[in-house]
Amino acid sequence: MLLYSTYHKVTALFSVFLLAGCSALLPLDYRNYEGKDAATVVVKNPKGFVGTFYLSIYEKKGACFNRAERYELDSNFFPSEGRVLTGKVQPGRLMAFQQLNATGPWGDGTQKYNKAGYVESRWASFIPQPGKRYFLDSHYGVREIPADYAVTVYTEPAKLFSEFKTPVEPNWDATNRCHHLIGGS
Repeated sequence: MLLYSTYHKVTALFSVFLLAGCSALLPLDYRNYEGKDAATVVVKNPKGFVGTFYLSIYEKKGACFNRAERYELDSNFFPSEGRVLTGKVQPGRLMAFQQLNATGPWGDGTQKYNKAGYVESRWASFIPQPGKRYFLDSHYGVREIPADYAVTVYTEPAKLFSEFKTPVEPNWDATNRCHHLIGGS
């Protein structure tokens, strides 16, 4: 009887840890901030992209930045048809845009291993300011763009970043994220 009781306690404890870990790993879908001071973010989900786009909020914790919230903007298990994602965000928060994708083509066995494994993750950090509009790209970074600047599925990020050269200020160092055993950084 003691063994049976211990088994159930260990199973229950393991289930709690497993569910807590999954809740840290599985982000919520993003809901727009509704304040009048909202900033706007624009992300291009390019045609053919397979992977996930996240928007995370961080807080300073000692010597590093700790992820407080993580949201999924979009996820593609199959190649994307291409679209532009927009969202309203709360200004003044430490935010990071993350693009997560496989390092090689899906399903043909040719994915390349790198020091991070078979998945590549790129980050772009920023601190949105009230009423501003930002274009987010994990390869190039973040740029403030005018409210009337049209971003389409055909917009070339390299061209946009050559047109808007000034990095956003203020900003924070996304390479100094706190690392956790469960839930990443």
